[in-house]
Amino acid sequence: MTALPTKPGNEWATLFVRYPRSRGEVVLRGNGAPLDWERDTHPENVDGDLSAFRVPIPPGETVEVKPYRTDGRWSTGSNLILAARDVIEIAPTFERDSGPLLPWHEVEIPNAESIWVRVMLPPSYDEHTSTRYPVIYAMDGQALWSDQHDPFGIWNLNITLDDLWRLGVTADFIVVSLNTGGERLGKLGPVPDGHYGGGGGEAFLKSIVEVLVPLIDGAYRTLRSNKGRALLGSSMGGLFSFFGAWTRPDTFGNAICLSSSFWWADRWLVRKVQERGCPFPRPRLYLDSGATASPFEEDANLRDGHHHTRAMMRALLEHCYESEDDLHVLAFPGHSHGTSSWGARVSIPLQLLFPRVG
Repeated sequence: MTALPTKPGNEWATLFVRYPRSRGEVVLRGNGAPLDWERDTHPENVDGDLSAFRVPIPPGETVEVKPYRTDGRWSTGSNLILAARDVIEIAPTFERDSGPLLPWHEVEIPNAESIWVRVMLPPSYDEHTSTRYPVIYAMDGQALWSDQHDPFGIWNLNITLDDLWRLGVTADFIVVSLNTGGERLGKLGPVPDGHYGGGGGEAFLKSIVEVLVPLIDGAYRTLRSNKGRALLGSSMGGLFSFFGAWTRPDTFGNAICLSSSFWWADRWLVRKVQERGCPFPRPRLYLDSGATASPFEEDANLRDGHHHTRAMMRALLEHCYESEDDLHVLAFPGHSHGTSSWGARVSIPLQLLFPRVG
């Protein structure tokens, strides 16, 4: 459906509302005549589940609107503010204002250790029943959710996600968190490190690719393509997320890597990138680090591996990446190596890699 034509002498905004008609009729309410907060404005055009509203905008002003379901429910989230010539499409929800966080579930892996996973669905999942969703596979699930009690702190990721969805600034997606607390270095280190050991990352990745991903695709309405899947992690989880997308880009087309441990095994992963060409298809990457304000800082937690992350960036740019294309690299002065920093900034890569259009 294309934008409705404007009428001469008027300024207009066009709002498309996508909502399953089987769940209810959607109208619009708002301020500024002919809109009213107490009276329904019906769409000018309906095509299946897509309704088109044309909203008059007084010169130099904005109009505040909100979808309303005729059974008496307002849409969740913030009111929408329209300006002249806006053309916006939204897919509102009316029944949930936060995403459901499901219980932990054990996934058995043949000839390997089980993986405990916990899934968070977007608020729209139960209403928009024909929609398929991207999936983010997040490491260190034991430290992500606000009801967890990890000794190293928690991210409060569910609160961040609900805030992002309420603002309408990211796409809706599913998060599958993996508990990687036990034998963490063994699971997340792609090769052994001379000091810390580990090195079971390739086997762990195989379990995710061959068992967990098909299980999630079978249980939920997912986008079953590499572009619709991402890995997310911090520290060793960031290292593993990069490794997973770099070596299995056919499965994971995105990686969000916060404060990644690129120093692992004498910068093994940096050297791997330097020694070979880009994978195909090329994954989209987000890399970041904290950074001390002092060049003389000796505390590694305050330096947060910034120089290792820059080394990885240079290795990528020497091959097939261009800055701000499929590669985002950011530094955060004053952020240390810890959950409070990662929880504070994870909203940035989620908006960069999974923006909501409209």
